[in-house]
Amino acid sequence: MAGEILTANAVRVGFATVNEIQEFVQLIKEYKGDLDMAQGRMTVDAKSILGICSLNMHDEMELQVHSGEFEKLKSKIRKFIK
Repeated sequence: MAGEILTANAVRVGFATVNEIQEFVQLIKEYKGDLDMAQGRMTVDAKSILGICSLNMHDEMELQVHSGEFEKLKSKIRKFIK
């Protein structure tokens, strides 16, 4: 995904284990905004563990934030941002 242009409210994230995906989803489930996770041509609900697991965990993903407080969310998920 290097060199691709991110949308205005998007950030690249990555995970080393399924446990990290679970931790990430637990953090963002509290977020009131609309979130998607994209990788290549696939886009899934970012609040869905199964959705994220359907993507390639070993490649970076793009978290797209469509509404809500983007900066507040970024500080909450800092450890997953690449």
